[in-house]
Amino acid sequence: MKLTFLVNGGDFRVPAGFEKEFGAILAQALKGDGNIKVTIEPNYQQRTLKENAYLHVLCKRLAEMAGGTAEDMKEMAKAKAVSLGYPVETDEEGNPVIGEYGIKGIPSSQANVGECKLLIEAVHMLASENGYSLED
Repeated sequence: MKLTFLVNGGDFRVPAGFEKEFGAILAQALKGDGNIKVTIEPNYQQRTLKENAYLHVLCKRLAEMAGGTAEDMKEMAKAKAVSLGYPVETDEEGNPVIGEYGIKGIPSSQANVGECKLLIEAVHMLASENGYSLED
């Protein structure tokens, strides 16, 4: 049995409406060793369509200026974004995947809001480092 609800940072009380489910889990735990496991994790916010579209527009624009494909630019940006904290793509054994441009980042379709911002920043960095401007 699993119970999931969102709470405000310091408010660790069971929110209204979840008391019955919490009570059921607690009763089940008391039949065992009496312990329950509490998991706290950030609320994952997937990137928005606007951010995703902007990333692809930037990659396409840079590809047109520098030569290459938008997909190449995105892969280069993911490799650069890894150094900024973007999540690393791993193989079945948990080892980082190495691509043509360095350590590969996760697919952009799996990126959350903050991770998508890192990709956008990395595209701007790539452009700047190579003498291009991606001004809006």
